[in-house]
Amino acid sequence: MIKLLASVTGPHEAGIVLEGGADLVDLKDPAKGALGAVSPQVLAETMDMVGGRKPVSAVAGDLPMLSDTVREAVEVRVAADFVKIGLFPASRDARLAVIEGLRPLAKRTGLIAVFFADGDPDFSLLPVLAEAGFRGAMIDTIGKSSGRLMAHLSMTALGDFVRNARDLGLMSGLAGSLEPPDVPRLAVLRPDYLGFRGALTTGARDAPVDLAAVRTIRALLPATEEAVHGVQPVAGRGDRILVRDFTVAMEIGAYDHERGRTQKVRFSVEAEIAPIGADARSMADIYSYDLILDAIRALAARGHTDLVETLAVELAETVLADARIREVTVRVEKLELGPEAVGIELTRRRAGGR
Repeated sequence: MIKLLASVTGPHEAGIVLEGGADLVDLKDPAKGALGAVSPQVLAETMDMVGGRKPVSAVAGDLPMLSDTVREAVEVRVAADFVKIGLFPASRDARLAVIEGLRPLAKRTGLIAVFFADGDPDFSLLPVLAEAGFRGAMIDTIGKSSGRLMAHLSMTALGDFVRNARDLGLMSGLAGSLEPPDVPRLAVLRPDYLGFRGALTTGARDAPVDLAAVRTIRALLPATEEAVHGVQPVAGRGDRILVRDFTVAMEIGAYDHERGRTQKVRFSVEAEIAPIGADARSMADIYSYDLILDAIRALAARGHTDLVETLAVELAETVLADARIREVTVRVEKLELGPEAVGIELTRRRAGGR
């Protein structure tokens, strides 16, 4: 289950996000920067208000990568369930010193490292964090006006981060000026948390949190994780999501002369979903075609694939991994081997689907 991290400025906003369904109350002062810290007093007041109903995290602040400075800021906030520490732009040695300096505090609170997508993130530090006793790692952005998270990192890079964190036993989170349409796209990657501030307010990032906005984001998050237990060929039609003639350059082909270069490959996908109600008004009510486009881009980015059949089967399985999809038809065509196109079309249905 993907959980909602809601950033608040104090106890009043904490009450609002709890009512709206937040899973983690994250304390920060947006006026002080990407990880602007609230005072220890505000932390204590907020924890009293939350009363253990949900975990509370506190940010250490927008700090230089100086070990003593960061450790002191974390130490006065160890009452929180988690403390988030930004790995701001600095040398690798400086970041390593900060991590090592926090090692003794890992037994007193849950340490969460925050990489910045627009701040020279060094994801090779993930094993170092795990070894030092950190509980998790997140990706955020420093400049909230410089674009959303996905303007700085590809879906492939974000997926690798989540997967590597999971393999190391670290919780993972994604944040950075996220908007409602980003939720279903990022949910495919299965991070432990998606983090929000601006999307939960009445306007700007430093505006007050709004209960209706919190509930909108909460409704977009999948309530459960449903795995695919087998697929089988079948025909059938219903409401369909369409991606037609999406062409990407990728490494494909079993012949030696096809290796080490890219070819144009065309994808078309039809995905059957449950009938869309007449009252559908938001992203929570639909399946976004962006999810299919992201899956195709991820296949293209991973490197050489010998067979178009492999691409078609893997794309079908990825699309069917979403519980809302009943059936999918995938066509994959190589465009540079003849006067028109060669390829494969297949249809797969969720086992037990109707």
